[in-house]
Amino acid sequence: MNFLGYGIGDWVGLATLIATLVSLCSWIFKRIALDPLREDIKDLGFKFDQRFQNEEKVIDDILNTQKVHSQELGSHSTRLTRLEDHVGIKGDNDDEY
Repeated sequence: MNFLGYGIGDWVGLATLIATLVSLCSWIFKRIALDPLREDIKDLGFKFDQRFQNEEKVIDDILNTQKVHSQELGSHSTRLTRLEDHVGIKGDNDDEY
């Protein structure tokens, strides 16, 4: 059986050659483009995880500082009230300041 002047063996050889070239090109593309891209994506994900953990720590530190400041403010308010009571200052005119 001949098609365009070539036999079945010639067509099988040509198909094999084309399949081999496509596989080789695919492998080269994977090595040159995809593998480095995957590594970069993996590194980027790791950096995002680190950044997220650092941001969580900063937020926790801020919240703890805010809690301490809130407690100190309550303590100062109590102390001022006691001082005003001791000195005889009434708290009715607080809006004047």
